[in-house]
Amino acid sequence: MWLLERCRQEWTDAPANVNDINRDAMTAEPFRSFINPDDPRFANPASMVEAIQSFCQETGQPIPLTYQQMARCIFESLALRYRQVVGYLRELAPFPIEKLHVIGGGTYNQYLMQMAANSLSMPVLTGPVEGTAIGNIMLQAKAAGLVANIFEMRHIIADSIEMKTYLPQDTEAWDAAYERFTKISK
Repeated sequence: MWLLERCRQEWTDAPANVNDINRDAMTAEPFRSFINPDDPRFANPASMVEAIQSFCQETGQPIPLTYQQMARCIFESLALRYRQVVGYLRELAPFPIEKLHVIGGGTYNQYLMQMAANSLSMPVLTGPVEGTAIGNIMLQAKAAGLVANIFEMRHIIADSIEMKTYLPQDTEAWDAAYERFTKISK
């Protein structure tokens, strides 16, 4: 969510509440502009807004001008990048990858999680939000002899937290968007 947080610092017309920004992004035209979120220019630019606009201009796409357009561009681009990276993983994995499990603060963005499911054409499970802290606690429990192995740790975590599942929708539109995305995300 680095891209969004950096843009929020620059936007003067966006609501202060990130949930309002997320909701407002859904009012913008879908699949208008994409970026490659992993492009080095987005690592720490002086202006994230200008970096995104420059990327879109250089790739011949409509330039996002409003915070709604920019947030939508970020979310769709992240979801499409997830698809691209999962595709790479599928080529390497000796087993089928049939779902994505997302942990951390990004799971609060229900729109992004649904976009990820749509883009990937597979279920996306979310939670826990505090994955690092829970992992640390479980490792301490193992060191203290309270759990035997990673499988027992996973079982305890799964029984202790509420996860949400997002199922794919409107995958044909996402397939078409992915074709466009792959042309700009080299």
